[in-house]
Amino acid sequence: MEHMREEIRIEAPVEHVWAFLCDTSRWHDWAPRMETSDWSGPLDRVGTTYVSTFKMMGFEMKQTNTILEVEPLKLIHQHTDQGPEDDFYRFEPEGDATRLIVEGDYEMPGYIPGFIKNVFTGNFMERNVRNTLQDFKALAEATVPAHA
Repeated sequence: MEHMREEIRIEAPVEHVWAFLCDTSRWHDWAPRMETSDWSGPLDRVGTTYVSTFKMMGFEMKQTNTILEVEPLKLIHQHTDQGPEDDFYRFEPEGDATRLIVEGDYEMPGYIPGFIKNVFTGNFMERNVRNTLQDFKALAEATVPAHA
């Protein structure tokens, strides 16, 4: 299994960052190459499942994701059946800001040819997560309510 870890500081309170991540209607705004469907419940509820679909080099990846653990305003842990993969989203308040840490252990699915697996492990996955987090940060910060 491979391991990835990325983190980013978001200039917004942890409550806002948590709510923004849990608003799955906005996911396509910051993760435009991924489609989600078949949500059985909210992201912040243990047992919720959903399907995510995206393409890499012409290969469609369709995964069923299950929320395994939730600590409100602190942690969301999800498991993906393809690969498999386990992802952890950790939220750490830093004054008026939030540090979002995303880490996980993953294995590329067996149906992907070996040469493509080699390209998409390690640096590619980290770069992809880093870029997605930067988009998430920009949109989360842009939607922080103004102080009255």
